[in-house]
Amino acid sequence: MASITAAKEQEVREITRIERIGAHSHIRGLGLDDGLEPRKVSQGMVGQLKARRAAGVVLAMVKDGKIAGRAVLLAGQPGTGKTAIAMGLAQALGADTPFTSMAGSEIYSLEMSKTEALTQAIRKSIGVRIKEETEIIEGEVVEIQVERPASGSGGKTGKLTLKSTEMETMYDLGSKMIESLTKEKIQTGDVITIDKATGKISRLGRSFTRARDYDATGPQTRFVQCPEGELQKRKEVVHTVTLHEVDVINSRTHGFLALFSGDTGEIKSEVREQINAKVGEWREEGKADIIPGVLFIDEVHMLDIECFSFLNRALEDEMAPIVIMATNRGITRIRGTNISSPHGIPLDLLDRMVIIPTSPYEEPELKEILKIRCEEEDCEMSEDALLVLTKIAVETSLRYAIQLITTASLVSRKRKRTEVGIDDVKKVYSLFLDEGRSTQFLKEYQDEYLYDQSAGGDAAEAMEVTVQ
Repeated sequence: MASITAAKEQEVREITRIERIGAHSHIRGLGLDDGLEPRKVSQGMVGQLKARRAAGVVLAMVKDGKIAGRAVLLAGQPGTGKTAIAMGLAQALGADTPFTSMAGSEIYSLEMSKTEALTQAIRKSIGVRIKEETEIIEGEVVEIQVERPASGSGGKTGKLTLKSTEMETMYDLGSKMIESLTKEKIQTGDVITIDKATGKISRLGRSFTRARDYDATGPQTRFVQCPEGELQKRKEVVHTVTLHEVDVINSRTHGFLALFSGDTGEIKSEVREQINAKVGEWREEGKADIIPGVLFIDEVHMLDIECFSFLNRALEDEMAPIVIMATNRGITRIRGTNISSPHGIPLDLLDRMVIIPTSPYEEPELKEILKIRCEEEDCEMSEDALLVLTKIAVETSLRYAIQLITTASLVSRKRKRTEVGIDDVKKVYSLFLDEGRSTQFLKEYQDEYLYDQSAGGDAAEAMEVTVQ
């Protein structure tokens, strides 16, 4: 009985898909129509119509794939949706276009030089679509015969009968092919392809002629026509890899396994030059296409003058991706210098950028965002409670209000309620301080904290002199 219960629990675990809810997990795209016009509320995006429309133009530029080395700056106050727009852009691009996301401060914690870290990020954002012809066998399975030796020694052997609309052929099977057929759960009536070079077996679906064999089929069952013509065909196969993956595989010191371990280290410039030359040859021969992707650098003001100088040069390369940067700083010091500049970015790099400004959200937009987040976090909230939370977002910040959703939901659950009410929101508002109230609290009790520098400035300076 216990074994049956354990088996059921294991089955439930396999079926259940675990999903993580993140800060931007509700974003599904940029929320644009076919004419690149932004909808007010769409795909998790709310407001910021001008910024989203500008991002839509960038999206069209990336999809066109002919323009490389452009830089875009998302500039705005904290909590105005800069990262959300970048995530929406990533979703809209799809899986085929490379999108790399990094924070400006990351490059200081990696065990490699800053320029190498940026080079790797840039090359992760450039895809290579490689086309090659391969021979395949494609047909409908008529019969599978597996013979096991009576002595028990030696591998399994067998025969596979495939047919198309015009012919039927029997193939001998080795032990590896039999294992592949068993692993893919291939049975009579399935339409399969076999790659002659690698022996890889792929199931295309179930033949329409076998559609009435069973009274019930699963929703995932796909029915396809029996292949026409000859069983053996030449087919063009397309692989998409990033330039960084090609670099790692061709770097002798690391090799293919470094892709899985993540420890790539520094790659020699000679290796990259040879790869660039080879990719250039493939492009001329029509064997490969370059897909310029997107490199997103959040908190770009954390980069220093050396990184900015490197990016200035890297953007001029024809193999450069489109670089999107985000910052919430005003006129501030460029890291590594004593010079102040807008957004903490050198003026010569700012000249290369198109700047997309983001503006603070209006109250109705804040309410809509909080409503979407409640749905994302599976939190039932009353209309009155949502109005109070919106008021809190207006007076404090959107990020603080979003943090109160889950905590208020937990409080209401503790009170055995199915819906979050006003008193639940008030309770968590009193438990967790926002930035303004925390600052006020510090001002009131500053004398009781260690190393207070607000009032006794002279004493603090005297301490610094003593320490030096």
